[in-house]
Amino acid sequence: MTDKERLYYLDNLKVFLIILVIMHHVGQAYGSTGGIWFYSYPGERAKTLGLLFLFNASFFMGFFFFISGYFYPASFDRHGARKFIIDKLMRFGIPLIFAALFMIPVMEFVKYLKYTNRISFQDFYIQQWLNFAPTTAVIQSTRNFGHMWFIEHLLVYALLYAAIRKVLKKLASSLSISSTRYVRIYAIILYIFTLGVITHLMRTSWGFPINRWIGFLGFIQMEPAHIPQYLSLFIIGIFAYRWSFLESITMPRNMLWLLPGLGIYVITIVQLYTTGRQTAFFMWEYREALLCVGICIGLLALFKTFFNRRRYIMQILSDNAFGAYIFHVPVVVALQYAFDPVKTGAFTLFVVVSCLSIPGSFLISILVRLIPGFKRIL
Repeated sequence: MTDKERLYYLDNLKVFLIILVIMHHVGQAYGSTGGIWFYSYPGERAKTLGLLFLFNASFFMGFFFFISGYFYPASFDRHGARKFIIDKLMRFGIPLIFAALFMIPVMEFVKYLKYTNRISFQDFYIQQWLNFAPTTAVIQSTRNFGHMWFIEHLLVYALLYAAIRKVLKKLASSLSISSTRYVRIYAIILYIFTLGVITHLMRTSWGFPINRWIGFLGFIQMEPAHIPQYLSLFIIGIFAYRWSFLESITMPRNMLWLLPGLGIYVITIVQLYTTGRQTAFFMWEYREALLCVGICIGLLALFKTFFNRRRYIMQILSDNAFGAYIFHVPVVVALQYAFDPVKTGAFTLFVVVSCLSIPGSFLISILVRLIPGFKRIL
């Protein structure tokens, strides 16, 4: 399998996942969620959007980490440690600085004006955002990268990956792990079980339920409840490249993995509306692991089989997927505020704002990339 063949279906998958992310964040204002958001819909929220959150959160960010991990080894091999680190510092570090110093505080300022108090942006920025005040009303947002936590993790993982590669080179310069491997079903089942066990421990015995965010080491924004999935899939993505086992994962027959993945999701929904929440979410961490793995493998096989090509529109979208991720939240929030006066149901607004936010986010990225020098970052 050539690099081009890999690039097509993986890039198309990233576009698909970006669309899910945008819809997920649109739904934060209109659905039942345990998290916080920059805009709050004043009417009755659409409870059915909770099913979208349940589905997305089970796999989509983990899938992003898998794809990202897959491309790290080739980038390191091609550029070497120094250029690899510089490239990641520019590609991830600059957007993080932009988000922390401007994008997130502007959205928090608009939220503060609407829901807390009138204040100048200068006073808000100094007193509330930078924390230069005895008390703060948005202290939970200070040093918060918002949706850019994912970019922060990619930067941290890049630095760790480069350090590990340097150590491995010194310890075993002749070490080679580039031979082709085939993924057996027992290995997949073992991974599902192990992921379920560790995730269960993380959310129960170790005290990190879903939607509890922390600042690891004081600055790494993370939700520990999903870290076992994110980190393990990132590492698996690295070995997927080194051992070339995507060939065995993406065989057409592996689209059948969508059946257990979607099946356990459907079973959970049926139980939720018939036997109740306690039964529906019994052993949820194991169900979530099956859903995650089933959807990821199934989508890899599906996209490799049917969408392993580059069309003009898909090329534009894939080239702007990273930029769309960075800019989509301001686009979503701006549209949510714009439709605030509209008197209609939450689900209707969710559909309308989603339909506008998806092309709007990609359009902003396209326009920003026209600025000289920005293509290197986005």
